[in-house]
Amino acid sequence: MKIIEIDEELYQYIASQTQSIGESASDILRRLLDFSSLNHKRIPEYSDKYSFDTQDKLAFDRTSEKNELEIKNRVEVQEVIDESTESIGNSLVQPSIKKQSVEVINQLVDKVRQLLASDSFLQETKAVVRFLDILRILYRTNPESFAVATESLQGRTRLYFSRDEGSLLVSGSHTKPKQIPDTPYWVITNTNSARKMLMLENAMQSMQLPQELIEEVRPFFTTN
Repeated sequence: MKIIEIDEELYQYIASQTQSIGESASDILRRLLDFSSLNHKRIPEYSDKYSFDTQDKLAFDRTSEKNELEIKNRVEVQEVIDESTESIGNSLVQPSIKKQSVEVINQLVDKVRQLLASDSFLQETKAVVRFLDILRILYRTNPESFAVATESLQGRTRLYFSRDEGSLLVSGSHTKPKQIPDTPYWVITNTNSARKMLMLENAMQSMQLPQELIEEVRPFFTTN
């Protein structure tokens, strides 16, 4: 398989351009490069070849017909790029959660807002800690709906939430599972901030929380 080499800064930029659940690395790059509108006559100039393996890894090999271009570096794009653009398999289909009462929803909203306004949360600089803190509040306030919601958040090739660390380790390498504090749940944490927000958004929507609350959470996971 032919692999393109990219540095960390470029990887973070590509991953941050995800616009919808399920958008692959290929989709993102085609959109950014406006590939669909390129003149096909330009392709032979560089003998560019694009292919994708079964894990949706971007493969790129540029060779010049006149040997004017030289490939200097070859570094495999880390598996994490797949995880950043992989679709959350069932997230577009809302799980079967019984309709929550207004009282229950308001209680969840209040708890999340209390967390967002707390000094410890506001002073926290690590996205993964904020991510775990919000998941802890969601579970502790409504364990039943949290359980059903997280069961739906699964990728094509890996789990995102589990009640044991081993299941997440088996589902994929470099997942960096962490236990959600004060809960029996584990979650993968090797995703970037945008992906963490996407996971939170799906969970909160499934738990029938209002969109306005989700928008209050979003700035904490937006990279400036």
